[in-house]
Amino acid sequence: MTLGNLVSRGLVGLAALGVLTACSDGNGTAVAGGGGKDDEMQARLDELAGSGSRLTLSGAVTSTGEYTTAEDPRYGGVSNDIFRPAQGGGASRRGSNADGPYALSIYTDATHEDEPDNVVRAWVSLVLPEGAEAGNHYQVASFSDADDDQVQAHVQGDGMAWSFSHQVSGSVYLEALGEQVSAAWQFEAADGRGEAARGIQSEGAVKDLPLTRQAEAEYDMTVNGESEPTLSRITGRSNMLIIGNGIYLYLPSGATEGSYPIQSDRDDAAVRAQFTQHEVDEITGELTLSANGERYDAEFSIDARGEDELELAGLLRWFTLDDE
Repeated sequence: MTLGNLVSRGLVGLAALGVLTACSDGNGTAVAGGGGKDDEMQARLDELAGSGSRLTLSGAVTSTGEYTTAEDPRYGGVSNDIFRPAQGGGASRRGSNADGPYALSIYTDATHEDEPDNVVRAWVSLVLPEGAEAGNHYQVASFSDADDDQVQAHVQGDGMAWSFSHQVSGSVYLEALGEQVSAAWQFEAADGRGEAARGIQSEGAVKDLPLTRQAEAEYDMTVNGESEPTLSRITGRSNMLIIGNGIYLYLPSGATEGSYPIQSDRDDAAVRAQFTQHEVDEITGELTLSANGERYDAEFSIDARGEDELELAGLLRWFTLDDE
């Protein structure tokens, strides 16, 4: 079924989505224009008796009304609703814990019209604009086409076997945004750019979804006399932390609160540092580890010398370590 057919049959369409009942403030932010749009969005939020979410998909993909595939062994990665800083990658924005921009992903079971008997995991991803504020409506577009003041959106499913990430239009209403997010949305999307592309309609709401903080590194780095601040997401696995700028920190196995020397050599009682973008021979420094709930924070400083000369000092926050 094509997107055009869906629109003509009334399954999707801007009028059905309520977009035509809103006007723009000239900056891409949709503002209420006659009560219908606000009433529809608020009604979706009111349908949730407490914290939780509801996601409905129709068209080429149909939601089943329940969510049973969270632990499905076919899939990996995040499997439950999440609100966190935008992760970057491709055209997606990248955010920080303190300032955003933020993203939310909401999950459900669904079937694709090509395999109507195969129930799969599906989700909607919404990446908010930088500086988004509660109480506002925002227009929705695809990740590649969204303006800075629009929400990036798509629907994916079955381990990303299919994606509806083109011809995206609609709106998002932010009721609350801070330590928790409450929002409602309506948008349509297609699996291609042409008229023959198949389309879907997504609508739903989420209430009181708490912010999941990402592991972050914030530090000042001086390289051969030139200084610049860095704020980056910490990646890695086990006790290896990648803190940006090609810098790897390997914490001791079983590390707990306390101070550890930083050096280039392996040592069961030290943090090993590796620089992949700079030429250094000697590394000295110190890292002080402290517990932050079930995660860890650390203060660190590093002096590295060789063909390049580097000095780093800063903080690592909200990272996890293996117990063993």
